[in-house]
Amino acid sequence: MHLIINWEDFLHHHWQKRPILLKQAISDFVNPISPEELETLVIKKALECQLIQRNHGKCQLGYQAFNGYGSLGQRNWSLRVEAIHHWHRAAEELLSLFRVFPDWVKEALTTFFSVPGGGIGPQTEPADVLVIQGMGRSRWRVWHQLLSLEHYNKNDFTEPIINEELISGDLLYIPKEFPHEAISSEVAMSYCLQFWTDNSLRMIRNWTESLSDENHRGIEYSPSPDLLLREDPTEILPQDLTALQDMMSQFLLQKRAHLDTWFVQKMSQTAYELPKAPEAEVYSPSQVQTLLQQGHPLRRLMGLRMLHIGNRYFVNGESLLSDHADAWNVLARHRTIEGPMLIKFINEADFLAELTLIINKGYWYFQP
Repeated sequence: MHLIINWEDFLHHHWQKRPILLKQAISDFVNPISPEELETLVIKKALECQLIQRNHGKCQLGYQAFNGYGSLGQRNWSLRVEAIHHWHRAAEELLSLFRVFPDWVKEALTTFFSVPGGGIGPQTEPADVLVIQGMGRSRWRVWHQLLSLEHYNKNDFTEPIINEELISGDLLYIPKEFPHEAISSEVAMSYCLQFWTDNSLRMIRNWTESLSDENHRGIEYSPSPDLLLREDPTEILPQDLTALQDMMSQFLLQKRAHLDTWFVQKMSQTAYELPKAPEAEVYSPSQVQTLLQQGHPLRRLMGLRMLHIGNRYFVNGESLLSDHADAWNVLARHRTIEGPMLIKFINEADFLAELTLIINKGYWYFQP
């Protein structure tokens, strides 16, 4: 499979601006997971999922336990499973096509399996979404973001911006807050790449809480001399608030290094459950060294994030020794490590010890 997109044109004209349908953006598309595999995976791993049923033209969410497709009928339902790339290797490989985007901005790959008449919406998302059409056909409609969902809930439909039937390999980009819906005309699968978003107030609160947890002291504030004398003692003037804002900005600048560390640490942790690595023995550094020298592949746990800022690397929120940034960069950029890729580092005792530690935590594992 190959992704055929003019990224500069896409980012300039469409990203967070307006929707676009890119026909056959993925050449030779191969569906990464079959409906039967999805059914087995959800049941076997007890994955969180949502059943979306369409009754009288309206979609309703169901939260009952999923026991398979058998009892659901042949029409008017779809199954939504989030973060499928944490549990299925081919789905993770599909996500790797979009590594043109930074790893930390890609939140999750959500899979929809729909029977005829099934689908989603109308709904809006607080984040940007890329829809990849897999097997089958689904009709997607996207409306202007300035219109309220109330229009659609009352069947007061205006002309959609996009009203197209997607086939395998088509790619639909929907910016945040653009109302949209999908209805399948046949058995179909769609994959939605959701991008990260967060609320500024929540982020500020979480960051300042981390400062408090580490006993960072704030700047003690007191009014400067030019704020003290005034005719009306009951009035708060604009310059009073400007001085307060300047103090807060000064504190932010003082703690920039902490903000850097906090953010990369936070973003190296996924919001979704990680699977467990295949059962393996607890390795010693000498065993890891021998296995790498013999060329045994080292696989990254599906869904695991490894990010860095400068030469400081973090994996799942944990800091790694910065002295070995070149070695960590190899592990960060590749999901499968062949022995020769680390050969020039495996005689460094400190690196080998820490690599062994994260292998024993199940973040990487030797492929059976």
